[in-house]
Amino acid sequence: MIEEQAKVVSVDQRQVLVSAKRNSACGQCAAKEGCGQSAIAEWAASKMVDVSVNNPLQLSINVGDSVIVGINEQSFLKASLLLYFVPLMVMFMAGAITTMAAASEGVIILSSMTALLGCFYVIKRYISKVADSDAYQLVVLEVL
Repeated sequence: MIEEQAKVVSVDQRQVLVSAKRNSACGQCAAKEGCGQSAIAEWAASKMVDVSVNNPLQLSINVGDSVIVGINEQSFLKASLLLYFVPLMVMFMAGAITTMAAASEGVIILSSMTALLGCFYVIKRYISKVADSDAYQLVVLEVL
């Protein structure tokens, strides 16, 4: 389970709206002072993000409580691969196939981009079907 602490903003019967601070890996690196990415991460970390979270355990939660929310690691990994790895592989494969067909550079680029956009469309349709699955939802694990 991937866990994060958050503060409760509002409470519904099965849903809890929590506010969490964005975290970044920046600050762990030795080059944190001279890195442009560090400055962007610091700016983004100063922003709070509100997220709707399921409360399947029916815990007694009040506004202002600190809670631990989590998501299944396997689900997170599958979603990450689906959103990042699969589109890149589809795009590269389309480019490679078009290259083997001895097409011009413009056709290779066009086929790669068409495959990428098509892949995003298929992923969007797939996600709309599985998005409500409990495996892909944040849940409240405990009240602090």
